[in-house]
Amino acid sequence: MSKASRIFVTGAAGMIGSSVAAALLADGHMVVGIDNLWRGTSRNLDALKANPNFEYRHADIAADRNWSFDVGADDTIVHTADIVAGIGFVFANEWTIFQKNLLINTEIARIVHFQQPRQLIYLGTACSYPQGLQRSTEGSVLSEEVKFPADPESGYGWSKLMGDIEFRLAVKGKRTRLTVLDLHNVYGWPCVYRDNTAQVIPALIMKAITSQDRSLSVWGDGKQGRAFLHVNDVVAAVRAALGYAGAHDNFMIGPDRCTTIAEVADLIRQHPRIGIDRVVFDPTKPTGDIGRYADASRAKAELGWEPRVEFRQGLHELIDHVIDDWQANR
Repeated sequence: MSKASRIFVTGAAGMIGSSVAAALLADGHMVVGIDNLWRGTSRNLDALKANPNFEYRHADIAADRNWSFDVGADDTIVHTADIVAGIGFVFANEWTIFQKNLLINTEIARIVHFQQPRQLIYLGTACSYPQGLQRSTEGSVLSEEVKFPADPESGYGWSKLMGDIEFRLAVKGKRTRLTVLDLHNVYGWPCVYRDNTAQVIPALIMKAITSQDRSLSVWGDGKQGRAFLHVNDVVAAVRAALGYAGAHDNFMIGPDRCTTIAEVADLIRQHPRIGIDRVVFDPTKPTGDIGRYADASRAKAELGWEPRVEFRQGLHELIDHVIDDWQANR
C-alpha cells in the first residue's frame, strides 16, 4: 500500500491500538488514532503524538461521526476498539457491553459501506466461537471453520461475532477488503491493571504485588486455561494482514497451546520481584470457558504469521513493567 495513504486505528489509546499505531508509524505510515479514553489512556498516546505522521482524534465512535468524514478510498481502518474487560466485569455487564459494541461496530460498518476505504482489518476474538468447543485445555482447538453454528458464551463474544457478520454485509458488493483476525487472549504492555476492568494476567499480577499475606488468590480451580497471545504478536499479524490479497478473509491468531491459570499463577510466583509463597484457588468465582487454543495453520500459510514471543518471557517482562509503573505512580 502507498505510504501516502492513511491508516485509521480505532482504540488507539489502548494496549493493542497503541502498539499497532506505534508499529505502523515505525513502518513509515501516516496514522490517525481514534479513542474516547474510556479504558485507554492519554499516556499511551504521548509517544505517538511526538511523531509528525500521527494525528489523534478524540471521539466516541458509537456517537460521533465527525472523526470519519475524510476516510477515503486509499485509506485503511484497523478496528481494535471495543468494550472489553476481565471476566468479572464482562459477566456483570453483559447487556451494556453487548449494546455498546454493537453501536461501535455499526458505525464502522456504515463508514465502510458508504465511504469504501481500501481495507478494513477487524480484530475479532476467540470468545465468539461456540462455547461447546471450549470445554477442555487439552482438546479444544479452534479453527476458522468451526465459528458457526454460533454459540458464544458471553454477551461480549456475541457482540464481536455480530460485528463480524455486519462487516461482511457492509462490504458485500463493495471495493473494501475485509480481513478478520480472531485473537486469543492478548497480554502485554501497556495494560490496565489497577481496576475491575483488568483482564486475568494483569489482574493476577496486581493481586500478587499488593498481597498482604504472601498469597495469590485465583478465581476458579486453576484448571481452566487460555492460549495467551503477546501484543507484539498481534502487531505482527496486523502488519501481515495489511494489503493481503489472498483467498481468505478470516484468520485464527493465537498459539497452539492452552496455558492453565494455575500455570500462570505459578509463573507469576516464580518472578524474582514477586513475594508470594502460595496460590489459593476460589472455585466459587466465575471461570468462563474451560479452555481453548488455536489452529493458526491458515495464518501461517497465507500471512506467514506464527507467534514468536515465548510465554514465560513475555509474562515476566510484563510483571516488570507493572511493578515499575505501580511503584512510580501509587
